[in-house]
Amino acid sequence: MKPLTHISDKYYSSKIILLGEYAVIQGGEILATPLNQYSARWIKNIPSDYHTKGLQLVIDYLRSTNNCKVNLDEIAQAMVDGIYLQSDIPSGYGLGSSGAITAAIYDIFVEENVKATNIASLQQDLIDIESCFHGVSSGIDPLVIYLNQGVHINSKGISLLSESIDLSRYFLIDTLTPRKTSPLVEQYLERAKKESYLTAIEDYKSINSRAIQAQLTDNQKSLSAAISEISHWQYKNLEFAILDDYRDLWKSTLDQEYLSIKLCGAGGGGFLLGYAHDMDRAMSELADYNLIRL
Repeated sequence: MKPLTHISDKYYSSKIILLGEYAVIQGGEILATPLNQYSARWIKNIPSDYHTKGLQLVIDYLRSTNNCKVNLDEIAQAMVDGIYLQSDIPSGYGLGSSGAITAAIYDIFVEENVKATNIASLQQDLIDIESCFHGVSSGIDPLVIYLNQGVHINSKGISLLSESIDLSRYFLIDTLTPRKTSPLVEQYLERAKKESYLTAIEDYKSINSRAIQAQLTDNQKSLSAAISEISHWQYKNLEFAILDDYRDLWKSTLDQEYLSIKLCGAGGGGFLLGYAHDMDRAMSELADYNLIRL
């Protein structure tokens, strides 16, 4: 294991999927980026059961799956020594709380000589660990967090972004309601068995691709229009992922030219993601909600 003086100086930032939630399941594009508002880091203290539960869960899971890359004895000894992962990334909010645990474990408890040497292999290594939390994992969350770099995934593969994404027009709405991803994805997959829904998803994938292209080329006019379309599509087709208490708010923004709301990850609680080209006006009009500017 690396010396504590080294590992405690490193922060594992949360991540956010800006565009592509749900569409990625059907092979659509996805754009994700680190989010520095929240993070995790290794510290040494007297941990509580709460602090060690996540690590013990990973140890037990990896032992059962015979994962040979992670040094499980070192993790167990670190826990005995009072080393644990301190995180302020909210769980069940779509910001990668389990991805941060995965990235931190891979960073410290996998020897350098056995770490992946290419992105595809790295993603698979991270999937092998994060599946502990969700049963199945895309590996996107821990990949973004581990690399601390934005990623764009499409049919050609994974592209790492050389520059940070400008998040100044985005904000979060805290619903104050944690959620679990699996039931929401299961409901989506059940709907996707119908041909009519699959046809609608193809439209959704196309809108997402236009939004991602606009974001990557900093075409704010096209981005605003595409995110508005995404908001309309999600309100109609992913209503199960929108909390009842926020449906009226969402509906009220559908015809606004300066403001749109979309899901943040799987939805169903956690954060909603807002986009506004007049941020001051949005902050003022939504002042009754729990807002976080990015």
